Amino acid sequence: MVLRVAGRIGSEQIVTAAAALRYAEEHLLPAPRLLAADLDGRVEGAPATLETAVPGSSRLPARVSLAQLHAAGAALAQVHKIPLDPRPDLPLRHRPTSADDRARSRRWAALYRACPDEEKGAVVEALCEWSGVSARWVREWVNEPLPTPLLLWADDCVREHGRPDGPTGFVHGDVWWGNTRWDGDTFLAMIDWKDSGAGNPGVDLGGFRFQMAITYGADPDPVLEGWEREAGTRATDVAYWDAVAALNTPTVLDGWPGYDDRGWPLDTAAVTARRDAFLRAAIDRL
Repeated sequence: MVLRVAGRIGSEQIVTAAAALRYAEEHLLPAPRLLAADLDGRVEGAPATLETAVPGSSRLPARVSLAQLHAAGAALAQVHKIPLDPRPDLPLRHRPTSADDRARSRRWAALYRACPDEEKGAVVEALCEWSGVSARWVREWVNEPLPTPLLLWADDCVREHGRPDGPTGFVHGDVWWGNTRWDGDTFLAMIDWKDSGAGNPGVDLGGFRFQMAITYGADPDPVLEGWEREAGTRATDVAYWDAVAALNTPTVLDGWPGYDDRGWPLDTAAVTARRDAFLRAAIDRL
């Protein structure tokens, strides 16, 4: 069993994860099963959930297979076929890990750095009021590395393009290899549903395509092929969601995993260069 207690993750994420696991079980999705929930913290002292442990491995392989890419896409489609309107415990999601908005943080960081020292406090106060987070987190945001010209240009392109319309469905919200369970090439389950909600399938599809491209230098289209085969329809606005996923990353991908075609780890510069190539390709297709 796995006990999750609010602390490193927020109380609202505990609530969302509990709702998502109930919804996943209702629709027979491969996911942990919720055993108990203390959402107001009366028992544990903080919001908490108890869920089943899932067999298999979440360890990043040094190489990824075509079968795994197809299987991951099909697993995502199983989630996305389930309709869901936004609700308080499963809110609307616009990007992977929606609690983070790295593109917005870079814009505020640029404003903060440009202000005279006597005005910096007003910038922090305004961002606290707008975002609802503490000044400690805001100061981390505004001191992040400034955007590169590519990131600024891509951010402008995405904002000018506008978010696609369409019905919402169930989305996981934080799909990467560490939140999946595998037995070899066989997909077993998705775990860690704390960022789930209602949204466009592109939130997950773009996020996982991006992860495979920067981690392995892999062609992400097999993920799309697996998704479309399972969904029985063509994915829409793929370039937009690819760009959104790539923009929702730090300016420099320090500590992000990446492997070359021999399975050897890459350095920060090489992984960041993969992000930039993926982002430029997405913008070119918008």
